[in-house]
Amino acid sequence: MRDIIMPSMGENVKEGLVVAIAVKPGETVKDGQTLIEVETDKVTFEIPAEGSGEIAEILVTKGGTVAPGDVLARLTAIVNKDGEVQDVKTGSEPESPVTASVPKTVEKPEIVPAARQEVGTQRNGNKVVSTPLARKLARELAIELSELQQSVNGRISFADVKNYARNRIRQRGQQGHAPVGVYAPPLPDFERFGPVRYTEMTPTMLATSRTMTVAVSQIPHAWIQEKIDITDLENNRKKHKKQVEAAGGSLTITALLVKAVVQALRAFPLLNASVDPEKKQIISKEYYHIGVAVDTDKGLLVPVIRNADQRTVTDIARELTRISADARDRKTKPEDLEGGTFTLSNLGGIGTTGINPIVNWPQVGILGVSAGQLEPVWQDDQFVPRLRMPVTLGFDHRVINGADAARFLQYLKKITEDPFLLLL
Repeated sequence: MRDIIMPSMGENVKEGLVVAIAVKPGETVKDGQTLIEVETDKVTFEIPAEGSGEIAEILVTKGGTVAPGDVLARLTAIVNKDGEVQDVKTGSEPESPVTASVPKTVEKPEIVPAARQEVGTQRNGNKVVSTPLARKLARELAIELSELQQSVNGRISFADVKNYARNRIRQRGQQGHAPVGVYAPPLPDFERFGPVRYTEMTPTMLATSRTMTVAVSQIPHAWIQEKIDITDLENNRKKHKKQVEAAGGSLTITALLVKAVVQALRAFPLLNASVDPEKKQIISKEYYHIGVAVDTDKGLLVPVIRNADQRTVTDIARELTRISADARDRKTKPEDLEGGTFTLSNLGGIGTTGINPIVNWPQVGILGVSAGQLEPVWQDDQFVPRLRMPVTLGFDHRVINGADAARFLQYLKKITEDPFLLLL
């Protein structure tokens, strides 16, 4: 019997929501066939069968939550007419027809000397007794078995370690996401005032809620605004967009701004950093991974364009097209959302005239972009129509002061209004 285990779901992701179960007990499945779909913080996982066989048991329910390491389902081997075991992967040599028919549990009994059952860890002179699988899991999760001794009577099992780890993760998550000193009073009974309707928040909404709460509670925000003349930039974008489309990308203002932002970050590296208040350090990153906010029917996602400084505008446009499509089609992978050093949020397509974006912690800067508008501008003794785009730089005031932010924005304005400067 093969346990189908929930894998790691990404950085700081502690649990996911079961959104679909594609099989039933008794069904025969093939290696790689999707069994269960789990939606996590902004990503949907398709959990495949690890080997072909028959579904013996489904251990989760639709709408329930799961955590890394949980057993989702069990798969049994199929023995063909010749007595050969069909392909259930166990991580070891193929089993014989005899052993294949013996069900395995999460903790397979192991005959070991008593001395091996007693772990060498001692606390207050007492040895900790645990199963071999419990010791293995504890080593992998860096858990001291003596920590469990007070809450577990007798021998510590695999399940004891797993439950302890899950509780510890949840406690840390709650501590990390709760703003210090902020008390949330209970909500009033809204039904007293009229009809109401209740809708469950999606995992993406919950993830955004946690992230924004951390950002607002940890970062002293400040904002500075400017208008950028993109008349020439827009004319050139229209001129070359078919060339980029032929290469598989879409030449949008966002793609061009990513290139300009990277150039500005090179000139002002403090905007490409993070703050470690405990160690009293500024962590300067020598790579440029630009997060781009994407609106989806599940909520806001911020996939990352990696090494944007090493890409041409065409490369950036092509990558932006890919990550945006993946986000809207729920194909984003955890690694696509990690490692961003600066974020770009363009709401111009919706028609906004100004935004104050929240910095995406642990970054220190974010650029909010609004819709460009034709405005009269005084040039050469007359008013001429120019396309001007409002932008807002949100920044962490602990390390970036207003003057630094203004210089960054003026530099970005300069190279955006004269795109030739990007080539110098």
